Amino acid sequence: MKNISILVITLLLFLSGVMGISVANADTTLPFDTSLTGAITEQKSLDTYTINVATAGTLTITMNVYFSAAYTGLQGANGQTIDHFEAVFHGRPENPTTLKKVYHLELGVYTLLVKDYNKTSFGDYNVIASFDPANNNETEPNNTFSEAMPIQVNGDKIRGFLSLADRDDYYKVELDEPGRLIIDIDSELGRGSLYLYDSKENEVYRKYLSDYEGLPILSKSHMDLEAGTYYIRMNGNSFSYPPIYEMDVSFFPANNEEVEPNNSRGTTIPLQITDNRTHTGFLSYSDMADYYRIEMKYDGYLTIDFSSEFSGYEWMDEKGNSSGFLHTSRGEVGKPEKSSKRLELKRGIYYFIPKTTDYREGGVYTMSFKVEPAFKDVTNRYSEAVTYLAKKDVTNGISASEFGVNDRIKRVDAAIWLAKILNLDTSDAHQTSYMDVPKRGWGAVNALKRENIANGKTPTHFGANDTMTRGEMALLLQRAYRLSGDGVALPFKDVSWRYEEAVKSLLKNGITQGKSESAFGTDTAITRGEMALFLYRADLKE
Repeated sequence: MKNISILVITLLLFLSGVMGISVANADTTLPFDTSLTGAITEQKSLDTYTINVATAGTLTITMNVYFSAAYTGLQGANGQTIDHFEAVFHGRPENPTTLKKVYHLELGVYTLLVKDYNKTSFGDYNVIASFDPANNNETEPNNTFSEAMPIQVNGDKIRGFLSLADRDDYYKVELDEPGRLIIDIDSELGRGSLYLYDSKENEVYRKYLSDYEGLPILSKSHMDLEAGTYYIRMNGNSFSYPPIYEMDVSFFPANNEEVEPNNSRGTTIPLQITDNRTHTGFLSYSDMADYYRIEMKYDGYLTIDFSSEFSGYEWMDEKGNSSGFLHTSRGEVGKPEKSSKRLELKRGIYYFIPKTTDYREGGVYTMSFKVEPAFKDVTNRYSEAVTYLAKKDVTNGISASEFGVNDRIKRVDAAIWLAKILNLDTSDAHQTSYMDVPKRGWGAVNALKRENIANGKTPTHFGANDTMTRGEMALLLQRAYRLSGDGVALPFKDVSWRYEEAVKSLLKNGITQGKSESAFGTDTAITRGEMALFLYRADLKE
């Protein structure tokens, strides 16, 4: 029986040499920053060490091998190989070979293995482990969309950590309004990628991150986004350098005034081009064009002042004929380019279309418009006054190309002009007590009567189709703008007591100087051009 036991032991030793079966060394805990010495022999060809990692960070294994060839590697708790095994060659008792291996690890229990390389090389070694915690503040697990860590824009900086077992970190961002999302990355990843996804997990943006000879990666990315839910993904695909990154996520609202959707002619926004306002719009990866409807109420010139970092604009007529890009901005982030373009247009409907050709380059744009009529009968004397009235939508001329400067103006039309320039409430558009006022004048005449500015010639007759005289206009302007003529000596011989105070008030306020030095032209019919001048000068005094 004793001889049989010796035979079995001999056979096992033979098989272990021939078939590669090794007897493992008893497991030893490897503390940090402590050198341990071991030996690989024919009888003990494998040593294992338990390493407890309490937090994410970087583990550095330094090993000195005093024999010709050894094999070493790291395994996870489930026996999976971390990175790959390394061979160490050409060590000698008097001159060891040193291996330094770096692992970027999540918290857990790991096993370091040291073994013979080819069953013929044995000897001593020593090993020391050091650990540098990542000090990351991300919340794990955050490796998928469903596990994404919610973060606040304009909040605390994120310090993240990637590893071979955790190559992706996901973050969830909620945007309550449109604007620009800026992601600042500072890392030494070596190689990695920054991704942005929308709420449906569609990729919105991607940027590759790569170092230069180990220098830190400093990356600033901007994305112009509509309100909604978004996901940021940090990916690492090379771990030659510490996979720690710092991420700062900031947001700047667009403060745009457009009403979405306005992405087609069917959803266009009517735009007032005579209000001298600057309008603000916004383009994004999912909204690359905005449509605005513009009405030219007469032939004339339209000046477009446009400002944007990257966007341009197209111009389209009512039939859908497009100009293509009339302008493309060549600005920079934070430095919009300003442009001004003057178009000669016929009366009609047009579409102004800010656009971007690249979904990554949208952003805020501003636009303002200046419209100038091109009435053929308007001379320099009347030009400013007519343009002023046209901008305020007081009148559009007697046709697209004529203002009717020398035409007489009817009392009903004068009432409509005055009500418009005074911005009176003309919603009371029921039939007036004056039987001769056409329907188009009801609201204006009722408003002027309510404000005690104008009355009829009789209780039932306004004189709607009678021409307005210069004297009558003087009365209307004095009452409308509450003008005073105190202290003015009247030089005119044709002004009766009825019009005296009114004419004095016009003289004092520089609204008129009369037809001549001695005649105001009280009973003379006022022309459309003269009335434009009167209203323009009176309104500027307001």
